[in-house]
Formats: sequence, C-alpha cells, structure tokens
Amino acid sequence: HVVPVEWSPEHELEKVMLITQDIGQKHALENLANTDGLTGLFNERYFNSILHKKELQKLPFILFYLDLDHFKPVNDTYGHDMGDKLLKEAAKRLQSCIRSNDYAFRIGGDEFMVLIRNINNGSIAENRVKKLIDEVRSLEIPEMDGNGITISVGLAFSPEHGTTFMELYRHADTALYQVKQGGKNGFSVYEKAN
Repeated sequence: HVVPVEWSPEHELEKVMLITQDIGQKHALENLANTDGLTGLFNERYFNSILHKKELQKLPFILFYLDLDHFKPVNDTYGHDMGDKLLKEAAKRLQSCIRSNDYAFRIGGDEFMVLIRNINNGSIAENRVKKLIDEVRSLEIPEMDGNGITISVGLAFSPEHGTTFMELYRHADTALYQVKQGGKNGFSVYEKAN
C-alpha cells in the first residue's frame, strides 16, 4: 500500500510511505514449520493437522504407516550420515509414488506416513503399496556394499477402519506391527477383530 505522509503548501504530494506485506515470506515460514528438515517431506505436526481436517471432512482416504526395516543396524554399521542419506533417498522415492494431491510425511526416525486421498478401494491400495515397496527396495547406496533396504507398511482405510484420528493411526500401527512380526518387507491391511 502507498500511504501519503507529506504534502507541499500547494497541496501536492511530496513524500509517501510504502507499506508491504511479504506474503511469500509468511508462506515460506509456514512451509518451514510444516516440513521435516532432513527429508523435505511434511512433518508430524502437519500430519496431525491434516488428519484432523480429514476427520472433519469425512471423505475416504487410505493411511499408510511405513517403517524402514533394519534401519538401526545401518546407522550402527555405516554411521548417522549414511542413515540420513538413506532416509533422504527413501523420502524421494515415497514422494515419486504419490499423486500431487496426496501427502507424504516423516513422523520421526525411520517412520513415515502416506495419506492417499479420495480412495478406499482395496485393489488400488494394494497396487499403490506394492509400487511403493518396490521403489524403496530398489534403493541402492554404493557405500552400503550392495546391501539394500526394505520397508514394512500397515494400511488403514477411512471410513472402513475408523473415522477418528486416533482410530486410524492406531489401526495403521496395528497393521504395521503384523508385518514386522511376520518377517518384515511387506504390507498388511488392518483387520477388525470379530
């Protein structure tokens, strides 16, 4: 905005003050607050916010809870820099597997969430998760002596497996635990107890 601040005796404008609001800077700060510093994916804070919004919208979606298999030994054997490199590469591959209107989050350590919007179809979900697992499995970091990485994924569908934030989070976590118990490197869809 231009604001007049000084007029001449002849009533002509002599000085103005320019007032600006840097929307870009505000947007950048919001992005920074919602982004994981290491991977560039959305962070847990933003994940919580989006999941609460989805809870209110009552639209179908699928929640993938992902965990890199044997990540701790990678950190222990090759060091934290290698662990960080692996997380960044895994994040890139997750991002490449989703549509522009879906979300990928790093929620801490080697745990990620993917939210696929407006779908609760089992066969579509299965195709998506298989693609995701294959993408991460094909990840090779030369410094790791040819040792690859695998991923375990738990799936929960909204509204079929719950309509609240906590239900869906818990059910995706339960499905992930089943994969981990079953030998890792795969996926499981949450099943309601009878």
